[in-house]
Amino acid sequence: LPVQSAITQPRPGTAVPPGELTVKGYAWSGGGRGVVRVDVSLDGGCTWRVARLAGEQQAPGRAWAWTLWELQAPVP
Repeated sequence: LPVQSAITQPRPGTAVPPGELTVKGYAWSGGGRGVVRVDVSLDGGCTWRVARLAGEQQAPGRAWAWTLWELQAPVP
């Protein structure tokens, strides 16, 4: 299965001021496979940043829970 993910912060339609932005979400890869990495684009796919995976490391082949992720990025 392809990785399923969602952004939980900031909420859709939220005005984002210039400066440092925290983007948070969750991802799941299915079949007990763990999420290895999450890439996030803040400019419609022109550039990508690697988010930091949070929470406990799940055992190989036993990754049934969502993996939380977080990204700190500058906003012009």
